[in-house]
Amino acid sequence: MKEHTGEQQTLSGTSISEAVQTVEHSFFSTAGLDNDDEKIEIWRDSTRFIFDAQPDKPTASTPFFADIESYHLGSLVTSICSTVATTWLRSPLDAARNGVDHFLVQFYIQGKCLFSDTESSTLVQPGDILVLDASRKIHSRTSALKNFTLWVPRTLLEPMVADPDSLHGMIIPAEEPRAIILRSYLMSLHEQAPAMTLPQASTLTQPTMELLASTLDLNHQDFETFPDAAVAGSLISIKRYINQHLNRDTLTPDSIAQALRISRSTLYRVCAPLGGIQQYIRQQRLSRVLSNLSDKNMAHLSITQIASLWGFNDPSSFNRIFKREFGVTPSAARSQQFVLADSDYKASLNDQFIGDRQFAHWLTQQL
Repeated sequence: MKEHTGEQQTLSGTSISEAVQTVEHSFFSTAGLDNDDEKIEIWRDSTRFIFDAQPDKPTASTPFFADIESYHLGSLVTSICSTVATTWLRSPLDAARNGVDHFLVQFYIQGKCLFSDTESSTLVQPGDILVLDASRKIHSRTSALKNFTLWVPRTLLEPMVADPDSLHGMIIPAEEPRAIILRSYLMSLHEQAPAMTLPQASTLTQPTMELLASTLDLNHQDFETFPDAAVAGSLISIKRYINQHLNRDTLTPDSIAQALRISRSTLYRVCAPLGGIQQYIRQQRLSRVLSNLSDKNMAHLSITQIASLWGFNDPSSFNRIFKREFGVTPSAARSQQFVLADSDYKASLNDQFIGDRQFAHWLTQQL
């Protein structure tokens, strides 16, 4: 007689315990609400974890609407969003405070996007692949749209590409073969998610990342100056070492070079995409200060005391560089609410009409 293994099998050979681990689904829509002002308020509240969304004022001919459907594939999240013409803002302060440390790989099924950085603006056409870095400033203006986004944790993509700091604002034209292949694959991934179990979806993480990384690397046209794998690995090691030793007064370019057994000139060359080694250290320390200022457990410490924990011992100089980095003073930053309240993820009176907000919860947790 055949012994029971303790786990029943389906006819397809998939265990029942595996079959019930379905891919999580989230759907949000304003269609069940009647008042445009209420729709806009709830939509902005639901997207505030990643963007300050500023929709165009609705009119009789163009009433407000917004919906987003998402699937949680274990490490990756896919979503399709539809809404009216909108301005999307993400400041350095937003990027530093709310825990979303992802790359957004997007393409527009309908509508267009005018993406702006500090130097120029670029029009993203339907089908173009656009990459955004959630740790960076974002300013986009879109027409009425329907777009797809793959949300990729930084820890997954960064080690796989030669120059992760160059990804923000990258655009691959819609007609290029690699854009067509990536777009078709990502849409298929989203469309097939309801039929997959979570273990099945998880097995697709690695091939998805390999396709994505190879697609993004191919977008570089100057292969002569393209960083090799050794340089990319050095940059990741340098960033990891810095973030593990940020609170040490002895953290200097010389100490980093010595600890990692690289020359000082190599250190400066590898860190050039970061804006320089000293600037990267300062930015990371400022981010730690901001995190501490928003931590209720550290409310008993003064701003000066928190700043000194991270090496900022001159209050006037600290206030100046903090405001330059985040656009507000440390005291103003401390007075704001940085962490989404638990109530944002709990059912509200309107949730029976709008669906749920699980997609925000997934993305504010480090996947």
